[in-house]
Amino acid sequence: MTPTDAGSAPRPPGNRPQASALTLADLADLLGAPAAGEATTAISGVTLASAEVRAGDLYAALPGARTHGARFASDAAARGAAAVLTDPTGLETARVTGLPVCVVDDPRAVLGEVADRVYGAPSRQLTVIGITGTNGKTTTAYLVEAGLAAAGLGTGLIGTVQTRTRSRAADGSSTLTAFPSVRTTPEAPALHALLATMAGSGVSTVVMEVSSHALVLGRVGGVRFAAAGFTNLGRDHLDFHGDLEDYFRAKAMLFDGRSGRELVTVDDDAGRRLAGLRPDAGTVSIEGRPTGWPRVWPPPPTAAPRSP
Repeated sequence: MTPTDAGSAPRPPGNRPQASALTLADLADLLGAPAAGEATTAISGVTLASAEVRAGDLYAALPGARTHGARFASDAAARGAAAVLTDPTGLETARVTGLPVCVVDDPRAVLGEVADRVYGAPSRQLTVIGITGTNGKTTTAYLVEAGLAAAGLGTGLIGTVQTRTRSRAADGSSTLTAFPSVRTTPEAPALHALLATMAGSGVSTVVMEVSSHALVLGRVGGVRFAAAGFTNLGRDHLDFHGDLEDYFRAKAMLFDGRSGRELVTVDDDAGRRLAGLRPDAGTVSIEGRPTGWPRVWPPPPTAAPRSP
């Protein structure tokens, strides 16, 4: 993670709420017990880009492919960071800042829950619909969001092309705000801050694309999904996943029980396999396959007719 990674905070600048400050003691179950004298350190935001730190932020110094975020902890401290979250490898470098340093074995694994708590559990205030799959995520997300907006709801859209809100005022008027997306699914601190901003601006339902990278890297950690949808699985991102089996397992993570309802397209082998793993999921097909909600896929075998 570089100090100016634009994926760490939503755009445009300023679209990140300063939450009511928690303390390190309030986050101890996620970050470990703070050292003596550090329990009352106030945390009012979270980021993993040092160049975007605001006063009171917890700076997440994560290991990266080319460098470690702890290298930029001093820059984060100069910008007003209140504490640092890192792994054992980054501990000694982060200590130079003089800030409280929280150390966990896998910071990414807890970062979503931390951001969710700091920003007031925004996905509990919203109906969040996640859509994953190789092809069709963007189109499906736009169609679903447009339908919800047509029904008079305040909506949010988070995806590959853009992030946008259609907030609803008390008089029924709608305001559309949009800006280009940095990546399909934002990093966890950015995502929870964005959801909090949406929840505070007249949005009730958010439709978001959920990439396989996001699932593996914990970007949607802490998000409560009301519903999840699967489109299909093709040959893509194998440079990251290695093979199709790993890619499938990454997509299937959205259907590990974190979503209230699940809907699976069963027009390819991966969809039928996923539906078989999730017998309570609804199914949909454009090829005339059996569908319903809930149903078991594949159906139980039919007994062979007896000879007369």
